[in-house]
Amino acid sequence: MAEIVSARVRACAGHPALLCYALGNEVPAQIVRWLGPRRIERYLERLYRIVKAEDPDGLVTYVNYPTTDYLRLQFLGLVCFNVYLESRDRFEAYLARLHNLAGDRPLVLSELSLESLRNGEHTQARVLDWQVRAVFASGAAGTFVFAWTDERYGAGEYVDDWRFGLTGGRREPKPALGAVRTPTPRRPSRPPGAGRASRSSSARTTAPGPSATASTVSSTWTTRTSRSSSHVSGAVRRGAAPTRARAGSARGARAGSPPTCPPLR
Repeated sequence: MAEIVSARVRACAGHPALLCYALGNEVPAQIVRWLGPRRIERYLERLYRIVKAEDPDGLVTYVNYPTTDYLRLQFLGLVCFNVYLESRDRFEAYLARLHNLAGDRPLVLSELSLESLRNGEHTQARVLDWQVRAVFASGAAGTFVFAWTDERYGAGEYVDDWRFGLTGGRREPKPALGAVRTPTPRRPSRPPGAGRASRSSSARTTAPGPSATASTVSSTWTTRTSRSSSHVSGAVRRGAAPTRARAGSARGARAGSPPTCPPLR
């Protein structure tokens, strides 16, 4: 595993479209309870150190979710959570908790959304509007909206009982796409209930370099690690195509050209 992770980091290190490395996405809560949180924490920290050995300046995160928010991952430079809460009061209250967990590190909501097949497209748009506004009003560094399109495949089969997209299966815009294009409101100088996170509340990006930026309301797609939770994926910059990160094979860059990042899907 160490050799695989090292090779993939080397393939991406220094790429102008690289925002950060994600060590994994939502290790199932049952696995965390079975193996024990300390064992999961040690494993993720080992992956973190492998990444930093190859790219010392790289930003490293793990995509967590509420069911395992008790994991102690203080070594991460960026805190990412997938949050699906349909109640505005509960969503804003949980944002405050996440700021306290993040401390003085940037907080990014790596997934938020509402399914439109059961809730309706206009309800999806309305909920996304206040969700995105609440994220920025809290002082978070950014958010990704899941997902770009309703087209989805699982185990090689088309999934037709699923409508999280901002566009339909043929990429036709849905009302939600217009909702997330609304200009971002100004952030308060100190997020209410955010604890130590106020040091990052005025920053508009969490990018490690000039070419990468944190997601804004116009960056309406997300990158996920859909295989093993240990795969390393690079989140790409705002303005890139709405794709998902693929854990591809490492490829050396030619002399005089930027490093070649693993292909995306």
